Amino acid sequence: MKKSITIAMLSALILTGCSKMDSVGNASQQPSESQEAIANFEQKYHVKIDSNQDWNSIVSHEVTITANANLSDIVKVQILTESPFLNNEAKVLNEAQVQKGGTVKLTYSTPNIYEKLIAACVDSKGVYFIQVFNVGQQSVSFPQANASSRRAAKSEVPTFEKIKLGASKKSLNTQRTESSDAKYDAWNDSKWSDQMWAPVDQQFDNGWKMDICVENGYQVKDRGVIFRDIPDFTEDERANVEAILNGFLHKYVNKAKKIKKNNLPAIRNSAYFKTDNNYFETDGNPVTLIPIQAFTDDFKQNHIYYYYFKPEDIPSGMSEVDYIKQLPKYKAIQVERVQTTTEKNDSAIYHRKEFLLPFYKGTPAQGDVEASAIFPAGYKVGFLNQKCQSGTDISNVEYGCTYGDGRLNEEVNHFGNFQKALDKSLGGETEGGMTYTDPRIATFTANGKTYMCFEEGVDCNFTDMVIEVAGGLIQIDETPQPEAEAYTMCFEDRPQTADYDMNDVVLRTTRLSEDKIQLSIIACGAYDALVLGGIQGTEEKGFNGKEVHELFGYDYGKKVFINTEKNAEYKEPVTEIVTVAKNLRMDDFLKSIYIENRTMGKTVKMPEKGEAPNAIIVPISFRYPLEKKSITDAYPDFLSWAVDINVSKDWYLYWVEDLVYPDKFSNQ
Repeated sequence: MKKSITIAMLSALILTGCSKMDSVGNASQQPSESQEAIANFEQKYHVKIDSNQDWNSIVSHEVTITANANLSDIVKVQILTESPFLNNEAKVLNEAQVQKGGTVKLTYSTPNIYEKLIAACVDSKGVYFIQVFNVGQQSVSFPQANASSRRAAKSEVPTFEKIKLGASKKSLNTQRTESSDAKYDAWNDSKWSDQMWAPVDQQFDNGWKMDICVENGYQVKDRGVIFRDIPDFTEDERANVEAILNGFLHKYVNKAKKIKKNNLPAIRNSAYFKTDNNYFETDGNPVTLIPIQAFTDDFKQNHIYYYYFKPEDIPSGMSEVDYIKQLPKYKAIQVERVQTTTEKNDSAIYHRKEFLLPFYKGTPAQGDVEASAIFPAGYKVGFLNQKCQSGTDISNVEYGCTYGDGRLNEEVNHFGNFQKALDKSLGGETEGGMTYTDPRIATFTANGKTYMCFEEGVDCNFTDMVIEVAGGLIQIDETPQPEAEAYTMCFEDRPQTADYDMNDVVLRTTRLSEDKIQLSIIACGAYDALVLGGIQGTEEKGFNGKEVHELFGYDYGKKVFINTEKNAEYKEPVTEIVTVAKNLRMDDFLKSIYIENRTMGKTVKMPEKGEAPNAIIVPISFRYPLEKKSITDAYPDFLSWAVDINVSKDWYLYWVEDLVYPDKFSNQ
């Protein structure tokens, strides 16, 4: 089983076990207790512990954050493991209250496998603006407006009152509706009757131009789109966009085996997501789009179209769906003209062309028609991808029109390869896949920009194309709510004879604010009398000096295991709120905690480098082993990490489900 975490997260400590057997070393000529513990581990597993192994994968630093993000107001800053947009794996490492323009220094503790983290400003409405920074970087501020982030102003658009349209073509949906071939039965009585339109053969001012295809110095055909060249991303912007897309739109669960990721659950969390009404509204400015990625083998077959309407214009007695099916569709982007095959293979992110979507007045026709570069306010705008080569090969099972409005995907989702994206319960091939009326364009907003993410075919990863909505459409802001990062500390109560099930005492911490840490005791797999000590700060209840079983309401003499046996009674964690110094690092807080085994007259604390794992720290909601199940069995990669601290740092992400305690504490 693999922990569902997007970036490899945390690496830390783990070993030490639950011994339940007597161990003595009271003669001066005998090895030290530390030597006995090392010998116990190395003889048990036939390995030698790395001399640099300290069983702690947390790395702590300080960073100064200037709260100058492009938000109307700012109430706090956070340090996150990943981009929070549609990504429930993003975790908060620390946060502080601060006003816009203010500066704050924050301590953070992060898994040592992270090279980059996220600084975030948050406004009073919960809207986020992020900035990537390197682990160990001393200061972070947020990029200010520049040429690559500007949107087309009314004064910058081309001046025209008419646009020449080429001959229209029937959409694939209309052609299939009109066919009598039984393979298109899904289109029977579907009422599709739309035409696809594109401008042709003209010139524009203000730097805008018609996209044309030239071979050997001769114009072969035009592509029917209007664009201008724009500045590329700055280094900071590119890093942020990569973090946003990589945090949300993973293409593969396993890239080597080409196992695609299902991003549909995340998409359903978007503020924009509506199965039956996935539309933008125009705001009275030019409507423009900027492609930033096409991660698909079939990008040369993808043609983005748009359509628009006002609900009050729908004739009485006609449904909105039937009305849309007969609306003209206008070409916006031909993806083939934006990138190269090499860039597709490299999953390149770019920012080079801005495409203008004209507003056509009245009924379209071949030749000159009235049009404007400024889109009037109040129109609903929808998008679709017509995937095809020539637009006439309707029999190809990979070709079809896929919409942001899921109601318009009813027919195509019954056809050819498109059915594979459906849920298995509907005859598809995707666990947790689409219904017949799911959108095939996901929309979300991040860092003040709205993105459309297209799913063109057989799965639900929605990574095939990503297009920025550059202007003219009303933005709906996302308000992520990332949870605080969890850190787990596991003790062995008798290190000299440990069985290394790592559950004799299990603690979990989360940072609630700069100076507040929530400390929970979640399990006790020992019979001995175990007393907590070394908790820094001011406690509300007082765990210091308390016996662990008694904190759960048990008498330790009753010989009971707490939350370490799968079918035994489950006890809610015991929780304490500790007020600490603002600059206290989480690993320092945890390293100071120890357990006093009063049955044995021994104290167990975090080991020094090269010692046996009397305790480990894992920066995650760690699935600790079941009673008497060794961590080396429950986590097969653990031993590799034990003998070489630079190997298998992500060992804690791979476990044997039958050997770990059920996942009941992920939100504790």
